[in-house]
Formats: sequence, structure tokens, C-alpha cells
Amino acid sequence: MPYPSSRRGISRIDIIVAVALLCLVGQFVLPAIPRARELARAHQCRSNLRNLAVALNNYHDQFAVFPPAATWGSDGLDLKTLGAHEFPTPIHVSRQNWLQLLLPALNQSTLASRFDPAYPVADAANRDARLTSVSSLTCPSDPFNRRDNLYRMPLPDGTHVEFARGNYAINGGSEFVPADFGTLSNPGPTHSRYVYDEADRSFQFLGNGIAGINRSLSLRDCRNGLATLVAAEEIRAGLAPIDTRGVWALGQIGASITWGHGVIGDDGAPNATEKDASADDIRFGKELYSELGRDFIDGERMQACDHCDDNDQATARSKHEGGVHIVTLDGAVHFVSDNIEPTVWHIMHSRETPKELLEERFVEEIKGRDANFGRPAGLTAKQRLSGSLPQDLDNSVGMKFVRVPAGDFMMGLADKDLIYPFPSDVVPHRVNITRDFLMGRHEVTQSQYQQVMGVNPSWHVPSDETRAIIGTEKTDDWPVESVAWEDAVEFCRRLSQKPEEVAAGRTYRLPTEAEWEYTCRGGIREPILRPKWEDAIKTGETASNRIPSGTVLLPKPVGSYPPNPFGVYDMCGNVYEWTSDYRRQGYYSHSPTDDPTGPAIGYLHVIRGWYWVATGPNCKVYVSNEPWVGSRLIGFRVICEVAKTSRT
Repeated sequence: MPYPSSRRGISRIDIIVAVALLCLVGQFVLPAIPRARELARAHQCRSNLRNLAVALNNYHDQFAVFPPAATWGSDGLDLKTLGAHEFPTPIHVSRQNWLQLLLPALNQSTLASRFDPAYPVADAANRDARLTSVSSLTCPSDPFNRRDNLYRMPLPDGTHVEFARGNYAINGGSEFVPADFGTLSNPGPTHSRYVYDEADRSFQFLGNGIAGINRSLSLRDCRNGLATLVAAEEIRAGLAPIDTRGVWALGQIGASITWGHGVIGDDGAPNATEKDASADDIRFGKELYSELGRDFIDGERMQACDHCDDNDQATARSKHEGGVHIVTLDGAVHFVSDNIEPTVWHIMHSRETPKELLEERFVEEIKGRDANFGRPAGLTAKQRLSGSLPQDLDNSVGMKFVRVPAGDFMMGLADKDLIYPFPSDVVPHRVNITRDFLMGRHEVTQSQYQQVMGVNPSWHVPSDETRAIIGTEKTDDWPVESVAWEDAVEFCRRLSQKPEEVAAGRTYRLPTEAEWEYTCRGGIREPILRPKWEDAIKTGETASNRIPSGTVLLPKPVGSYPPNPFGVYDMCGNVYEWTSDYRRQGYYSHSPTDDPTGPAIGYLHVIRGWYWVATGPNCKVYVSNEPWVGSRLIGFRVICEVAKTSRT
């Protein structure tokens, strides 16, 4: 019996409504499915990291040390030149790495037994094991970690061997691999350590992370807190078979080790993509760009050095939007923003960072930078009300000061012949120095530092270690160096408390970066033409970019070079100098015009030197350093404040 017409009409309406509802629901549900899948993948990535942290700590409980990042043999290597950054990374000598050693703790004892540590991992004896894909070492968010994208490692005989991919790396540290410092690109103290013994054919590479090459570390070696020190982090599988990044069984930088991702190199953040940066120094960088093209590599956010042939530097990378997962030594997994402040990224990878430095702000800092740096108003009211200043002044320990007149200038204006750019956030900006100030004519000397502090920490003193370089020459009038920023501040405090200085109403402080640059310019407003590199060699100025073989560059007694128009010496050479400012990316776009004093919050302090912007003939420089250690190329000068004694 047919339905009544009214029922047929209702049925059609129901169908139409149901279809409409399904379409409406689909608009919300279907887009949510990929998001849900990614959330599940990200959860697995975090779980894997957490398990790795547990395994690392279990290993430490058993052996009282963490596993080495990798063990390398020395067969066929020239150990003397291995650390000189002159030859491609000797990957054919790689043997065990940290992940192989952790396999038993990851319920992979059978796989662990298939590796023979007596042979390089590339040897035929280890073929089956190195080709095994391990789910607990795979982040499912990475589309390039797959069987048809195995890493093909070239061997010296022209053959290749293949490896399975992986997505986790141990923290080797924020220091750049070449074990040299005292150069423009790395004035120290941030440098990796390389030691070797030719007699027993042993060697070690050690950064400031939690593990080195041929070197294990323990919790006793970690000054940083367990909750703020990176243990391991995500990395991505290479984009092509020649791309060494993301190889779980290979103990190489980029493959299963991150290294050099701090303020010294150009991997200053996760997923480093700064324009024109040579991030991730890996083997066959040039060939990788030739094979895949820059647009593809940039689109994948997997930038690498396009002229490198060494596995020297690699940062954490992931396919997650906006950042990467890391795990700290306490087992906590965190998501770190790609927009993290570079100095924070630097110190959270250093076991030498003082524990208390990051404790309170760690969780907020890893969320990324914002534009609010406290925007300090500049010099304090007390400093603005300095008394009448003489043109020249000598203090009680023989330090000489000269009056620098107030004025304005363009801070951060590049030199005429600058080849490489400043860090991207260093933008030219007008600064107004609102009042005269007394700047030290010279750097603080070794003798002056000794008088105030009772010690001379300088490396450049006559000793058994330096006799072949400086002979027996007295160095009392050489600039003091190897002084931590904290010690330079303490010098100012103790000098201010000397009875003669108290009676004269004088106190001392480090110059702000703005005061330093303004003084160094000496009233010059236009871009400065720096001296040629060859001329710098002749004068013996320190802070060279690449020291030619056999050339020894030393500091000279203060005042050895001609003064600038303000009558101040050595700001374009001799040693780098500490300033009072923190370094924090983006500050220069928001800093006050009048008497800026630097960011209100920070961790590393600005150093300046070698010509007026600390830029050398061929190198971009990251002008900040850890304030708790010194370098043989970093000294300081001070400003004298005079108490207000009359109306001005």
C-alpha cells in the first residue's frame, strides 16, 4: 500500500536534512582528521624521547657515566691534523654510538647483539644491524624516514654502504666543532676541545653537551640543572640518500648527534632557516643543493651549508609546526619554539651553564621570543646626574680617563667593505648619548687588575706555556684578559670601594654597548673603511679571522696604536672588550633612543672589539659570550662616574 503523499514529503525532507547535516559535520570533522593524526604522531615522538631519557639515566645508574655520543677508531688518521678542520669528517672510522649502547634499555637486546663494536659500523659485519629500522627511534611525523630513502655512505675505496634512518640525536653541545678559538668567528671561550695521544693512537672531541666523541661524561660534570639541560632532541631524516642527517646507528654530527647550535655558528635555533645562513654543516652540502635545488631544500626547512664537506654542525629539526621536541635530563619532554631566543637555545645545551640561570624562566623562554624586553629607559637617574667632569682624570691605581662629549650617532651602521651581514636583527638605529662621560683611555692592564683584585688571570704572561711565544717580556702594561664578565663587574665594585675613590666620589662600571660603539667611532658618522687584512697582520692586532701558518698574533702594551679622535686607544684592536649589555635578538628594533642600556633580561653579554663592530675581513660575528668564563682574547675597559658636586 503506498504511503500517503504527506509521508512521502516528510521522507524527502529528512533525507535532505540528513545530507545537509552530514555536509555540515564533514566541514568540521574532515579537517580535524589530519590534525588528530598529527597529534597522535607527535605523541609518539614525545614518548620515544621520554624513553630515551629513561634509558640514558639507567645507563648512568649502571656505569656512572652517560654513553659517549660516538666512538671512533683512529686507523689511517693523522691525529695531528684531525682537529684542524682541514679534511672531511672521517666517517669510515665510526664505530658504536650512543643509540647502539642504549638498545638493551630500549628492549632491543637482540638487535644490540648483532652489532660488532670491533669493526666500524660501515663494515660488512654490521650490515644487517645498521639497516634495521627501529620504531622507537622513528618519529612518524617525518615523511623522509622511509625505506626508499636510506643513507648511502661513501667509503674511501669508492663504494657505498647503506643505513636506516632515525629521528633522535644526543646533545653534543652549543660549541662549534673546530677546536680552535681566538679568531673573529670564535673569540672564545666557546670552543670544542680536541686532545690526542699519538703514542697510543687515541683522541677525543668534547663540546659542552652531555656526551663527546670517545668521551663519556657524568652528572658530576653537569653544572646546569637536570630540568634545564638538553639530553636529546628530534632531528629529521636527510632529504636524499647523500644527506647524512638522521641516521640512527651512525655516530656522526647530524646523523645522531647535534652540535654547534648556539650563538657561535648559524644554527641558533631549532629548524634554523635564517636567510643566507649556512646552517647544518654536513658532508656533500654542495652536491645536495645541486641534486635537489635550493627552492626544495628551503621549502622543506632543511637548510645546509652549500659549500661544506664536513659533519661539523647540526641543529634539532622536525616536521611539527613551529618547533621541535627536546627532553631534558630529568626526563621532561618540552616543545621548543623555532622562535626561541638564540642565547637561550645556546645555554640550554651547555652543561656548564649555572643551574640557577634558567630555572625560573625556562618554561616561558622556550615558548619563543616576544617584543617586550622590559624596554629599559636607559641610564639611571644617578648616572644622568653626574657631577662636572674634567677633560682628563687619573685615578688611584694609575688608570687614565678622557671625557667623551655627548652626541648622537647611527648605531649598527655597517662598515664600507663588510662582506658578510651582521646578525639579522642588528639594524642601524639612532642613539642619543645625552651627557658627557669619562671613558678609560686604555683597556684595564694586568698590573691594574692585580692591584685591585690581587690576582692576574691573563694567559699572556711569561710562563713555561707561553715562553716560546712571548719570551720573558714583562706584560704588566698588556691588557688583562681571561677575565669573566662577572669578574670585570667585581673589579668595578672593588675599585669603587677603595678609600681614595670613595673620598673622590668616583664609582666605576662597564660601558654600555652604545657608549662603547659611540666612543669607538670617535665622532665619525659615515660607514668606516676598515684596514686591509694584510695591514692587520703587519700591526699584529689580535682577533684575526684566519691566522696564517707560522703567524703569532699577540696583544700589545695598551696605547701601542694611535688614538681615535676622542683620544681613546685600542678600540679597533688588541683585545675584545666586555660591555654591560645582555645580547637578546630583536632588541635593537625596540631599544630606547636615549642612553640605551641593553635588554632587561638576558644570559650572555655583548663583547666588542676588532674594528668598531667586531666584524673581521671575511666573517660575520656573534658578539656575545658566556659571562661566567673568560678568554685569552677578551679584556675590558671601564667608565668612571663622578658624584654630583655642583649644579649642572
